[in-house]
Amino acid sequence: MSSIAPADALAVFEAQDRPRTPLTAPEVADALGCARRTAYEKLVELTDRGALATKKVGARGRVWWRPASEDADVTPADGSDEDSTRQRTLRELHDASRLLMRAETHEAVSDVAVEAAQRILGLPLSGLWLHSPGADVLEPVAWTERGVEEFGEPPAFPIEGSLVGRVFREGAYRAYDDITTEADATVYDPDTRVRSELVFPLGDHGVLNASSLEVEAFDEVDVSLGRILAANVETALDRADQLEQRRARRRELERQRDELATLNQINALVEDTIGALVDAATREEIEDTVCDRLAGSQFYADASIVERGSTPGRIVVRTGSNGDDRDGASFGDADGSIPSPTPVATAIEERTVQVVSDRSGDDPYADRRRGDEEVSGPRARLVAPLAHEDTIFGALVVHAPDPDAFSDREQAAFETLGRVVGFVINATNNRRLLLGNTAVELEVTLAGPDADAWFLSAADRLDGTIEVEGSVPTDGSILIEYVTVTDVPDDVDPDDLADTPAIRDVRVLTDDGDRWVLECAVRADDAGLGAMIAYGATVRRVRAADGVGTITVRFPSTASPRDAMAVVREAFPAAELVAKRVVDVSDRSVATIRQRVDDRLTDKQSTALRAALLAGYYDYPRETTAEELASSLDIASSTLYQHLQAAHRKLLGTVFADLST
Repeated sequence: MSSIAPADALAVFEAQDRPRTPLTAPEVADALGCARRTAYEKLVELTDRGALATKKVGARGRVWWRPASEDADVTPADGSDEDSTRQRTLRELHDASRLLMRAETHEAVSDVAVEAAQRILGLPLSGLWLHSPGADVLEPVAWTERGVEEFGEPPAFPIEGSLVGRVFREGAYRAYDDITTEADATVYDPDTRVRSELVFPLGDHGVLNASSLEVEAFDEVDVSLGRILAANVETALDRADQLEQRRARRRELERQRDELATLNQINALVEDTIGALVDAATREEIEDTVCDRLAGSQFYADASIVERGSTPGRIVVRTGSNGDDRDGASFGDADGSIPSPTPVATAIEERTVQVVSDRSGDDPYADRRRGDEEVSGPRARLVAPLAHEDTIFGALVVHAPDPDAFSDREQAAFETLGRVVGFVINATNNRRLLLGNTAVELEVTLAGPDADAWFLSAADRLDGTIEVEGSVPTDGSILIEYVTVTDVPDDVDPDDLADTPAIRDVRVLTDDGDRWVLECAVRADDAGLGAMIAYGATVRRVRAADGVGTITVRFPSTASPRDAMAVVREAFPAAELVAKRVVDVSDRSVATIRQRVDDRLTDKQSTALRAALLAGYYDYPRETTAEELASSLDIASSTLYQHLQAAHRKLLGTVFADLST
């Protein structure tokens, strides 16, 4: 015998703020803590007594409520109670609409909609499916507990080949009394136990769906109320989209503000690093300053300087912020090198900034760099070339903990830093070579088909001996080389050099029969000597004869033989080392005057003065005229005279000023 009395069930209705609010048997059972069947029996008994009124809702649902008076007829003939129930339902739909309008996300709207369909419309097997742009399915977002009990977790419905998908495509609601007998019903699951189905479109968002295991479960009232609810849900979803767009715009503005603030800090860091380079006296100090400043900031984990190795196709590490040895022993393979191709090698070869995120798995350098395992989480890597004009000194490698680090603006800042570091290294090399007491001198040879040197090809073509006396750079892509040619056969003409691919033009300055002095316009891309000079080296001797070329070149004392040989091989990949030595260059008086002259002359004045000297303009008799010299430099004669006059005044002023002191 149940201990629950009908009065207990009636008390549940009386305890409500609004006693006439309808309740279902499960709701009364939950309030009493008894079985649903027990609650249902008490409700039926109360209905028979006239204490409660009842109405079927949906296919299998039923609600009970307190009538206006306990002795009133449950179903009066004039239908006033039915009108009251309809008004109550509309009021609750209105209340649900307010809740929908307060929901700010698709998920929140979907939960309110399904709860309203179950509680207010009496649709216990209902759910909501949403569509993502570009997808070909409708994904379930909310589903009643009764639906999970009956069918398990809801599936995703294809837009093509399902009733739900058809309603979404056509944008019109569908009510099926029995989906197994409808001729135009495309059933997604032929084995489904569902019979009746009510599907409402929600615009471009998706559908609201109600199902029943019985046939003819839905009447016109269900359709009417369902359409009202669906319209409100669609409006709420539109509002949620608008709110999300506003939130997205706000997040984007905040991200841009944060990015701008970060970029300003990074630019300040780069500027501070550039300013610190002024006090660096050697290349090692320059590199250490750059690495320490970057790694010591809040943005980057570490920084390193790498360069080409003496072996073709290898990259070695010069220095790093984490205390790595300068010989690169803690990086890469056992010999301290990193095999190509890598983003590092690409940056050096193509002279472009490279950015790689570790999570992409495309950076073999990350696998070869020891110590990366000490930093957890994804990281990003930027490689910026260190170059000045046509000379590449290596690359700066910077790591950041954020895989999305290094924005376009940040990359531009590092590109500028790379150019400045290259310029400072080049200036330091020139200063050390000019003012240092010692220099590293290398002697190399070029031979064979891989010896890509224009003077060697020219000597073979003339069947003689060529010595390069000096070179003068121009503003364009041409380098003017002055050469002496000897030991040529009688039937050979200097114009034969015009057939050499690297030579654009040849002018004879002196022709003594068995000795010529020539002015050769050489393409800068083929002028390897110019690349070494740009690095800060001094070319002492260049000779080519009998298929063999010999080059003697001096580098600053701060350059190791390995570094110097790497520069030579960058200009001439087939070069073979013959000798290396440290030579004394302690004649400071000449060096000091030359430095002061170089400081006072402009580039154009220096070019004109050097070209005039090498071309024999100051010889007697002159080996070239001013017009010819101006033509070689691609300037007007009057301009040449102006450059030479200004250069003469500065040169003489410097020399006499030094003598007077």
